[in-house]
Amino acid sequence: MTNASSGPGVSRRQALTRIGALGAGATAVAATRTRGFAQPKAPITLSFWTFDNPQQRPWLHKRVNQYMEKNPSVKVDFQWFTFADLGKKVSVGYATGTAPDGFVTGDWLMPTWLARNLIAPLDVKLLGYPALDAFRKDHADAFVAGAIKDGQAYGYPLWFYGFCNYLNTKQFKEVGLDPVKDQPRTWTELGEVAKRLTIKQGNKFTRQGFKFAMHAAQWTMIQLNPIVSQVGGQWFDASGKCTINNEAGVKAMTIRASIARQYGAEDPADSIATFPLPQMDWLKERCSMFSCHPIPPVAIKSQNPVMESEGYFLPVQMAGVTADKRYTTCYGFNFVVNARAPKDKQEALHDMYRFIMSDLVDCWQATAPFTLARKTGWTDDPRVKSFPHVGEIIKAKDNGVFFPRTPIWTELADAMHRAVQKVMLNNADIKAALDEAAAEVDRATAEFKKA
Repeated sequence: MTNASSGPGVSRRQALTRIGALGAGATAVAATRTRGFAQPKAPITLSFWTFDNPQQRPWLHKRVNQYMEKNPSVKVDFQWFTFADLGKKVSVGYATGTAPDGFVTGDWLMPTWLARNLIAPLDVKLLGYPALDAFRKDHADAFVAGAIKDGQAYGYPLWFYGFCNYLNTKQFKEVGLDPVKDQPRTWTELGEVAKRLTIKQGNKFTRQGFKFAMHAAQWTMIQLNPIVSQVGGQWFDASGKCTINNEAGVKAMTIRASIARQYGAEDPADSIATFPLPQMDWLKERCSMFSCHPIPPVAIKSQNPVMESEGYFLPVQMAGVTADKRYTTCYGFNFVVNARAPKDKQEALHDMYRFIMSDLVDCWQATAPFTLARKTGWTDDPRVKSFPHVGEIIKAKDNGVFFPRTPIWTELADAMHRAVQKVMLNNADIKAALDEAAAEVDRATAEFKKA
């Protein structure tokens, strides 16, 4: 069991080109038995990869160890990589023939694996469901949209969550705002509230009213995606052409830029955020509001023990174009099975995945407040209900919209990240920046189709 941090010298683009050719010939082995998986008499070794996280990876590791204790004939080579590197490592693994038998993947990468026939359909009966319909109804809509294709499930979810707007309630009260009654429900209200919360000394911010993340392409997409949906936009048309540069896309980017450009409540270049702690500006009280995935109390305590102990923070639903559209991106992580894994290993992975997710309350206690995609088996437990603000956190998950489903996800995210940087850091024209981004995405789509 190792923490692997390096790999073969193969670029992601080279890897995807290779696996595009290899994937076309891969045949997924679907388990069709209706009985539960019977452990093999002969020893079996599974390779399994996941991402690292201070709470989630240790719990998953614990459950894998418990599974091996109960099933001595099964050995699991458990490896983990940084959040940013996992997808790249899997791509290189497929290209070099070293991909794991099973792995955890972000749901935004599901189209990348599905388009190349690299992951196997799952037998939901081996996961404990009588039929696909029961599996579908037991999970969040955003998960279902990315994990079921052509009447078959390809992902078995772990954590799935939406974003909330985290308020510093002490700073709200300092400027005469009630954090509950005055929480911003629309983007216009968000701008006005952020303006009241902002403090400047001359031209320098000492406190920003609201802050968008600028540190990573993934976060750019997380925070822009729901605005595009709220204004009625789409990332692609029916033919696959990128449409983010149309009227709706321009409107979405204008809203995205308004906190800085119109309300003067944000400096996009002034941030201490890092990939491990993207909410650092909020944790250090350098901004009053920040839209974020569920923030574990331990993360708050590690950076701001006074905020954690006095509890002057409040997660609420994010603003919408109108008050009835207060939703964010909902995303998460799926267990998947390598389509090239032998049949016995595919069945063993089904059994292991089912075991891992058989105690959801234990999962919650170890990884709260990261919510689960499953609707049953945990939300009614007193240990869940007693968690601070859990209702808002679950609501954000249930109402969230999914990412655009595309096999060129990384190229799309990178292009949009560059566009946001041009608009926010260089004051570029919004339509021109989106035209350039759409052209980049269309070129990536053409290359994918050609490959």
